[in-house]
Amino acid sequence: MQFSAHRLARERRTLAGTFDAATSTRLEDRLAEGPSATAIAWRITGTTDAVGRPALEIEVLGVVPLECQRCLQPLAWAVDQKTVVALAGSENEADALDSESDGEVVLAAGPLNPIELVEDELLLTLPYAPTHAEGECASPLVEAP
Repeated sequence: MQFSAHRLARERRTLAGTFDAATSTRLEDRLAEGPSATAIAWRITGTTDAVGRPALEIEVLGVVPLECQRCLQPLAWAVDQKTVVALAGSENEADALDSESDGEVVLAAGPLNPIELVEDELLLTLPYAPTHAEGECASPLVEAP
């Protein structure tokens, strides 16, 4: 499924769905193996950014399985992210928008795939080195001699 980002922004429409993060080849090296909730609810809404340019508000909500980098045990990581991205119609416009703002910019010269946008947001949201909260790590196993 693809959509016109500029049309969505102009008409202030919304696309929504769910996405199984475990099926993503782009996320497979970031997610832990094993059973865990991987359904991500997503919503993409056409809007404008802070200065009135066409934009998309991308929301992702769910839980993904990660591996704690302290104890190497499973860690259910809650994702609740909302990002507004400005839309660029060309590479030159994207470069100009990037140089004049701190916000994210998406090249929307043609149809976009909503799942790719959701994957992008997940990749940007997930921690590089996830860890349990202080004191929540599993005790390391010690082998008997």
